Amino acid sequence: MNVFRNDSLRRTKPDPLKVTKALEMAELKRQRAQALFENDFFEESIVSSYTSMFQAARALLFHDGVIEKSHACVVAYLREHYSSALGQDTINWLDTYRLERHESFYGLEKSNVDEHEAEDALEKSKKSF
Repeated sequence: MNVFRNDSLRRTKPDPLKVTKALEMAELKRQRAQALFENDFFEESIVSSYTSMFQAARALLFHDGVIEKSHACVVAYLREHYSSALGQDTINWLDTYRLERHESFYGLEKSNVDEHEAEDALEKSKKSF
């Protein structure tokens, strides 16, 4: 899948400032995920863990001079350009939590996220990127 072909991503100049800001936001969201987890807000902790991973992924895109138009295209870009460097597991985690975030925001069913799932997401956000 060429993510540039369908206009999901566009090329621009690499932006070191955006790289730094995205990494700072990734750390802030990871800390927030930890605080939410410690207060038993497990669903919200997963969303913040995902956001941490997403911001770290965006830092890679900004480094490459790429701007995304959707969360899904970030995953597609990583699969195309960073599979070897990051490993498929890391990219798959990002994609899994992307879908969980989507369900949390837009789903019509009550979420049943347990402590173990939230802890797993938090640990993966610490290890990824």
